[in-house]
Amino acid sequence: MNRRSALTVLPGFAFLLSTASAWAQEEEFGTLFLAPGAEETYYACAACHSERLVSQQGITREGWEEVFEQMVEEHGMAELEEPDRSVILDYLATHYNTDRPHFPAP
Repeated sequence: MNRRSALTVLPGFAFLLSTASAWAQEEEFGTLFLAPGAEETYYACAACHSERLVSQQGITREGWEEVFEQMVEEHGMAELEEPDRSVILDYLATHYNTDRPHFPAP
């Protein structure tokens, strides 16, 4: 392979690597939007139900706090400790709020 051919192939190879990495992360956290807090949210929520249930919501930060309280009081979820509680609330309020910017397609 000559130098010119190698330079043509390298960008395509780099794209494939970045796409594979993004796909692996997407698969790991299901339908959750990939952003800081996705991992903590996934592991806190998917222990009991699908992450899709989370990603279909459109709730304010205060609403998410009420959901947390309900999960603890009525469903036996362990209290979320800091800093995870704030990280998860920030993530949910940003990505799954009332305007639902990351509502998953069916």
